[in-house]
Formats: sequence, structure tokens, C-alpha cells
Amino acid sequence: MKSYSPELAYYCLFLVSLWLSGTLLEELLQCRLLGELLIGIVFGNLGSLLPEDKSTLILAGEVGVLGLIFEAGLGTDIHKILRAGPRGTLVALIGTIVPLATGFGFISAIVKFPSLQDPDPEKPISVKTEALASGAALASTSIACAIATMKQRGMLETPLGTLITTAAMIDDVVSLVLLSIVSGIGNLASGEETGSGIEPMTIIQPIVASLGIIAFGFIACNVAAKFHGWRSSTQVVGLPTEQTPEQEPEQEYTSTSISEYEAKETCETNEVRKTKSRRSAVQSRAILVYKTFAPTIKLATMIITGFGFSILTEYLGSSRLLGAFVAGVFFSSFHSLKALYDENIEHKLQPAMSAIFFATIGFAIPLTKILDPTLFGWGIAYTVIASFSKLITAVLVPSSPQPADGRRQRSNDRWVVGTAMIARGELGLLMVQQALLQGVMGESVMIVTTWSIVLCTLIGIGALGFVMNRA
Repeated sequence: MKSYSPELAYYCLFLVSLWLSGTLLEELLQCRLLGELLIGIVFGNLGSLLPEDKSTLILAGEVGVLGLIFEAGLGTDIHKILRAGPRGTLVALIGTIVPLATGFGFISAIVKFPSLQDPDPEKPISVKTEALASGAALASTSIACAIATMKQRGMLETPLGTLITTAAMIDDVVSLVLLSIVSGIGNLASGEETGSGIEPMTIIQPIVASLGIIAFGFIACNVAAKFHGWRSSTQVVGLPTEQTPEQEPEQEYTSTSISEYEAKETCETNEVRKTKSRRSAVQSRAILVYKTFAPTIKLATMIITGFGFSILTEYLGSSRLLGAFVAGVFFSSFHSLKALYDENIEHKLQPAMSAIFFATIGFAIPLTKILDPTLFGWGIAYTVIASFSKLITAVLVPSSPQPADGRRQRSNDRWVVGTAMIARGELGLLMVQQALLQGVMGESVMIVTTWSIVLCTLIGIGALGFVMNRA
């Protein structure tokens, strides 16, 4: 008799819990990933709820995060980035460099305390690489939180909304480049020559590869835009015009020749009609088949191209996530393909895959350590520093040159920009996970950084809503 296996019931419970917790936290705090992260921590630490081998779920999470980054690229508008220009770039650079520097300094200072050290004589972790990975994770910005909040208040399409989304996009691109560097250091640390130090090419190659991929994506987007413009112009200019058929020379016919001619013409007309009828039937079937399968083929080609480009990007020495993002930016100019993706993937499959990814991050967090008061205290201190390191953009970066209502509105615009940059979100958690898996960050620093990312996300959402309500 076959014994009963509870694994299927546990998997169903896991998926239902993910959905319920994500929906509840989305309604209460507008932070869905927090609920999914908590479920991952619970199921990851209670070994009886899921099998020890969670490789299938982890692999599904990897696919989910590629889709998440690809979706972010699809939502990127190159024209908006170009319109925001130097102001958006300035906000992004300040919002990246300052958190990276402060995070590096903070972790470098506190990692010397015994509570944050993870002694492992076989795989010692360099303090500098650990601090760099943590600072890079806190340099990112959650564009999803900012967009959701501004959408609710109708500010997304305003110049201020364009500035914030542009700065967040540039922040994420720079963070992806930093992730490439951290991955390169992690690959070196996991190799055999761990004691030989970090060579310059370990840092230079990811930067050069990433910049080359970004440049290639920008050129490809421009080519696609010009192609669309050329097609539109040819469709407008090349419309068929009415043409008068060439008049045949008049001929004289006798009564006999006329009857023969009519019979011949009638025969030819019947043959032509039959041929046209058969051709029309074939064309109708072909059109029907094309309309049935064309969306599926286009969507499959789009997804395969995105995954293929991400693999190529990783092979060249950069991050596969950057490749997925650039591929998404390229396809963002094809509105029909974007609509297909939104309808079939973004609103149906992607939420489940993203939820599994955030849960897999929770798998790697030990429950006993995340509840450690000392680590939680360091996480709060890190949150304060990380929040101010983003809020500084409100002081150093001027607001919109065309404020809606005098000096008070100008000041409020600056604080909207600053608070919108505080929330970290999905990319920061991803960088922490990658750093832990590749051996460039210990568990204690990972927990402190995770606490900071989660708390910054909650603070950023609340602060942005408060400031925008006072606008």
C-alpha cells in the first residue's frame, strides 16, 4: 500500500499563504513583498513544512526575478529619461553615491563587533567586499513603490513624476552594474585562488561589459524608433491612389465575332472567379491560422530573446539581470508586444513567480538570527543612515523649474523627490541574496542589511504618502 505523502498539501499551503500574506500587506502597507518575505522565513525555518531540497522553488524564483527585471525594462520610457536630462541624472547619482559610501562606511565600522562576525576559516569574507555588497544593495531605489504611490494621486505623468521615475531607473541601472562587480568578486572568492586578492580586471571587466551592453541597448532602441517612424511615414505617404485603367484601343467587331468574344469572355470570367474563390478561401484560412497563433509566436519570441540576451550578458562578464533589463527597454518601443506581455504574463504569471522569488530570499534567513535584538538594533541604525542618505537628494537637488504654487510648492517638490527615493524594495533584496549565495556577505550582515531594506521601504512609502498629501 502506497504511503501518504504530505508534500503536495504543504506546497499548496505555501502558495496559498504567499497569496494571502502578499494581498494583506499590499492592502495595509502597500508593501506586498514584505508579506511574501515573511512567509519565506516561516516556511524556510520550519523544516517540516517544505522538503529540504528547495532547488525547484529557488530555480522558479530565479526565473521570476528575471521576469521582474524584464518587466521593469518594459516600463521604461527612453524619451522620458532624455527629457529629464541632467536633473534626473544628478538626482540618481547623488541617490546612488551617497548611500553606497555611507553603507560601505557603516558596515566597515560595525562588522568588527563580535555579534556581526561569522567565523568560517575555510571561506573568510573580506570586510571591504562585504561592505561594498551591502552598500550597493542600499544604493538601489524601489521604482515600483514610487510609481504606485504617484499613480494613486495622478502625479505620474507630471514633470515631477517623470523626474522621480527617471532617477529611480538610473539608480537601478547603476545598482545592476554594481551587482555585476559584486558577482565578479563573488566568483573570484568561490574559486581556487581566493588568496591572490582582487585583480583590477575583476572590477574593470563588469564595468566595461555593462556599459557596452547599455550602449548597445540605447542604439538598438534608437534604430527601432527610426524603423517605426519610417514604417508610419511609408504607410501614410504610400497610400494607394485611384488610377484610371489604360483605355484599350477601340476595335470593330462583327456580329459573329461579338458572340464568339462574349462566349470566350464568359468562360474566362468563370475560370477567373473559380481561381479567385479558391485563392480567397486559402487566404482566409491562412489569415485565420495567423491570427490564432501570431500572438503566441510573437510573445514566445520576445521572451526567448529576453532570456537569451540575459544569458549572453552574463557570459560577457556583466549581470544577467542587466541583460534582462536592457532587453525589456528595447521591447518597450513595440507597443503591441508590450500589450501582449502585460495581458498574458505581467497580470497572470509574473505575480506568482515574483512571490516565489521573495519567499526564496526568506529561505536563506535564519529565524533565530533575524529575531536577535542586537542585529535588529543595528538594522534600525542602518535604516536611519540609509534613509538620510537618500533624503539628501531633497537638499542638494533643486525642484521643478516651474512650480505650481510659489516657494512653498517648490520646497514641497524637493521633499517629494527625496522621500520617493527612500524605499529600496525588490532590487536591494535581490542583491543581498546574490551576495550571500556567492560568499561575499555573511549571515549577520545580510540580516542587518535586510532589516534596513525592509524598514526603509516601509518608511519611504509612508513618508512619500505624507508629503504628497500635503502638496
